[in-house]
Amino acid sequence: MSMHLTKRSKILVAIVGVVAILGVIAQATGVLAAWNDKVWGNSSFTRAANLEGYARSTTAHAYTDRAITSGEFTATNATHTHVNPGSSLVPSATGWTHASSTGILLLGTVAADGRSSATYTMNGSVVTATSASNAKNIELFPTGFASVLNTDNSQYSASVSCSSNNWGGTVSTNAVAPAGGNFRVGLTNSYAVPSANQTTTIDSLAVGFRVQGTLKSVVTTTAKHALSTLILDVDIKTAITLTTVWTVTVQFVRAECGIGEPLPSAGVQSAAARMARLAPSSSSTETSESAASSSVESSEPASPDSESASSGSESSSAADSESKGSSSATPSTGESADAPVLKEGTTTPTVVEIGSRFPVIATDGADLGTATLQKIESTAPSDGAQATIAVEMTVTTSDAKGDGRLSSIAWDDFAPLVGGVQQAAGQATAEGPPLPAHLEPGGTYTGWVAFTAPSAAGSAIWTPSGTSGFTFVLPEPTVPVTSTTSQPAPVAEAPETSAPETSELTADAPEADASEPEDSDPVPTAEKAGSRSGSEDSADAE
Repeated sequence: MSMHLTKRSKILVAIVGVVAILGVIAQATGVLAAWNDKVWGNSSFTRAANLEGYARSTTAHAYTDRAITSGEFTATNATHTHVNPGSSLVPSATGWTHASSTGILLLGTVAADGRSSATYTMNGSVVTATSASNAKNIELFPTGFASVLNTDNSQYSASVSCSSNNWGGTVSTNAVAPAGGNFRVGLTNSYAVPSANQTTTIDSLAVGFRVQGTLKSVVTTTAKHALSTLILDVDIKTAITLTTVWTVTVQFVRAECGIGEPLPSAGVQSAAARMARLAPSSSSTETSESAASSSVESSEPASPDSESASSGSESSSAADSESKGSSSATPSTGESADAPVLKEGTTTPTVVEIGSRFPVIATDGADLGTATLQKIESTAPSDGAQATIAVEMTVTTSDAKGDGRLSSIAWDDFAPLVGGVQQAAGQATAEGPPLPAHLEPGGTYTGWVAFTAPSAAGSAIWTPSGTSGFTFVLPEPTVPVTSTTSQPAPVAEAPETSAPETSELTADAPEADASEPEDSDPVPTAEKAGSRSGSEDSADAE
């Protein structure tokens, strides 16, 4: 019997045959796998090389603010970055470079010798950055005749190192604190270099002047960079009237490195340069520039770094006084004058005063509003511990809408400054009411924002989005005073005594002598007891 297949059946049989043949081929070649087959594979991931890093050494980096001229100079500098790797030793392994800066008629001269070395290398995933800074013969001459500060034969040094074995993913950082011999103010006043993150206070007479200020050691290491610097910041004043004739800031030595971070500014920003200034003595008849700079409620504007900065500040102050009345922000008590108006499109941080209103201008010239730092509080659990900075602000936003406006203020908009270098801030909580999370156009808001900062930070910067930032001085952290006694000391109390009642006198109670004065001290002392017993013996004898 023959089987007759329809056309549809023939097509089905053909399809089944093709599938069977493909299955045999797949089994032979191993291209396909069943769900329960083991499949082995591997993947490798690599990290792209970091695009930022640096090693830099600077010596005798000085800012001078004289009565007539101002200036800035550096003895030596050696810098290498990720895009410019290599090694430099300026001027040589044993040589020194001498540099000086002087004003008109030899007024206000700074002189120093320096030597710098910096190395930045890359070898595959290994990145190394090191720098060292050495200085000597640092002198300050208010006039051309005699120096008020001289390091004599002392030399100063600082060094840092940064390294990574995985393209900057994990960085090892180390900083050696600045070291060196004593320096002299005047003829006989000797001062020592402070230990890491400590300050030496300077206040001495020298050849007709009084030198007041600080020498501060700043040592910082983070997950990405290291810094070691020694900063002198002094006012040269007349000995009698204490009038400031010259302000000078000198970084004796500065060594820094970083991997995975951009090269920061080498200078001490104006606000940072005024940190930890010397407060006036109680006998001083006028407030010194140092005290005004460290004041929390009303700080003295930091001296500019050049004549052009000074003239710009003076001209802008007049313009700001006209706009003062139109601001809706309420200045804090004791406000004297508004901060200078910013030039449109400024690309450098601007120093602002506590309690003074200032305009918030973006780098492209856009008006974002105005702000006032009403109050700043700094607290720390112990000396040298990380501090919590609380800032009370009043902000008036502009009427502008859309992207780029001032729409919020958060803790990570702030950064502490140590030696002019921005440090990472931490989140903190202020005790006062915070600023709202969202700021509407044309609104005025007052509230607190808090962040953490190293105890060595003498200033901080607020950088709203789109601006170059605003720097301000931080107060010294307030450390709680621990009491040695938990309970008040016991008080000795005299036994209660009662006067004899005159209405009911007992037969054997002696009658009170009205002529004898009442004893104001009821507690008997040894002297009184002896005196009284003698009187009683005398009475018995009679």
